[in-house]
Amino acid sequence: MKGFTHFISGIAVASFFPQAVHMASQEQSFILCLGGIFGIMPDTLDFKFARYFHKSDFEIRPDPDNLDARVIAEEVAKAIRKAIAEGRGTVQLHTMQLASNRWRSYTLFFDSKTSEVVVEIGPEVDTGQMPFEGTELKDPERASARVKVDCEFFQQFDKKSQIAIMTGPCFEFVKRDSGKVEIVFLPWHRTWSHSFTLGILIALIVGLFTWLTVPEGANPELYSIPRWLLYPMIILFGSMVHIIEDSTGFMGNNLFYPFTKDRTNGLGLMSAAEAIPNFLFVWSSIIAILYNLDRFRWAPEATPPGIESPMTFFFWFYILPVAIMAYLFFKGKNEKAAKKDGQSKSADFDGQTSVERETDASII
Repeated sequence: MKGFTHFISGIAVASFFPQAVHMASQEQSFILCLGGIFGIMPDTLDFKFARYFHKSDFEIRPDPDNLDARVIAEEVAKAIRKAIAEGRGTVQLHTMQLASNRWRSYTLFFDSKTSEVVVEIGPEVDTGQMPFEGTELKDPERASARVKVDCEFFQQFDKKSQIAIMTGPCFEFVKRDSGKVEIVFLPWHRTWSHSFTLGILIALIVGLFTWLTVPEGANPELYSIPRWLLYPMIILFGSMVHIIEDSTGFMGNNLFYPFTKDRTNGLGLMSAAEAIPNFLFVWSSIIAILYNLDRFRWAPEATPPGIESPMTFFFWFYILPVAIMAYLFFKGKNEKAAKKDGQSKSADFDGQTSVERETDASII
């Protein structure tokens, strides 16, 4: 999901605590934002920290003045051969920037049927990934290459990876017990930062601090949990809703790191970059926030409700819009499936049919 989607979902989770709503309205507290901050925290840890500490065994920096697809494919194949011999191997592919708004594109594809690494040099593109006509390589032998490796491999994403702008993707190759090599996309992403164990650990640390420092607020008899416990609970549930939302996609999360080593597979219900699923989560969060702000309003006996009939409110502002979104979502899915019928299954990671678009910094 997009960063804003996670942020607003975290605020929605915080709004389910009556005391948090009262603190926001009566004490001008920013406690609801605490849910949003920790709702976006897992991705912040990944893209602002984890990616820079990850070290790859091989780094591919293609020379735009001496382009050769076989050189790139051979380097990727070396990482796979390292995994065959040692169990694991990683490779980082870099982009080729030619000018402030000009990049040379290329694609990487793992053909599991033939056990080949396939690289194709594409045209020059602008930052919006629109190609410049006439910039394709004229030499077909240097424009594309297929390099065979002596093993079977498999991956969750049977897609081409489009390397064009900003930063390129990283792949890890892991030899499994079956002898096959698994291709892991962005091995530094959705691991320790996207685990329930990290959320629980942070909540425990914050809970100890607030237990020692946060005094009981006014009207404690109105609330079922003490004020100091509110902070770690919002932090925990804010981070958990991020993990749950990401699990609806394809990549999954490493839920119990370090007790588990690998990411689980996502449910594959939707792409993290698709507009309608993101809007669905955002709209659901907004509806929840508005409803909670109204039902947890201060002095309800003296203040008339803004939502007179919850059933009417949810029908017109949630059920009906969600039905329309579902219709448009599945209609688009069917149209895409019809267009792909009879065509190759491969597509660009960063294209409109991408599975996960986090490879492209412009999307983030």
